[in-house]
Amino acid sequence: MSEAVWKNKQAQVALVLIVIILSGGSVSYLILGSLSIIPYDELRNFVLIPSVITIFAVAILSHKKFPHISKQIFVGMASGAVATLALEIIRIPGYLFTKWIPMDDMIMLPGMLLTEKASTIMGVQKIIMESGVQMNLFVAPIDAIAAGVLWHFWNGATFGIVYSLLIGKGKWWYGLIWGFIIEIGMMLAPWLIMMKGPFGIQHMDGYNIFVISLVAHLAFGAVLGILVQRWKKDSVPITDLGGDKIGN
Repeated sequence: MSEAVWKNKQAQVALVLIVIILSGGSVSYLILGSLSIIPYDELRNFVLIPSVITIFAVAILSHKKFPHISKQIFVGMASGAVATLALEIIRIPGYLFTKWIPMDDMIMLPGMLLTEKASTIMGVQKIIMESGVQMNLFVAPIDAIAAGVLWHFWNGATFGIVYSLLIGKGKWWYGLIWGFIIEIGMMLAPWLIMMKGPFGIQHMDGYNIFVISLVAHLAFGAVLGILVQRWKKDSVPITDLGGDKIGN
């Protein structure tokens, strides 16, 4: 490998790693905030919003020199957002009708925090207890709904971006593995442990949250895997960046 090709590969890998790190901005909003490491408003202003802007900027500006990376970002973004719809088909009935999920934790929870209707996870829980109603789309303020929807679908988009950049086109069922990994992370998330224990064992029969969340995330992973494979057939994983056929 020539020095020019090697430098080209280094630049591409560095760019991909930067985007992957930035993609963690959405989920870190809830993780770091719930652990009280950084206040939610500071995470929103200095982590979440800048990460969104920077990812779009990288995807647009890299189109000329590294078009395959730009395409993989946008393909992953779109695939992740669409796959979130598949997740919602299962998740919404899970909290709205069967009550297997105790509240709308993926739209109204971040929505309440983003719009500063509550300053902490426990503050959200207090609001729910005092109001006597389950937090869902029918009782939340409109600005919290809008903020929560944007956060939720962007969060799904970022998981799609990471998957697209790491896996490339891959096999469609790789998405199922990715969905399972996300599920395990979700079941060990600080906000879930604070409210219902790890894997939601303190809710209903102990298995309800895990089961319906698992089905939802597997649906997300399946749709993501299929879309990334079909929409970007010439995509490559990070390990193949800078090869003889691309990026030169």
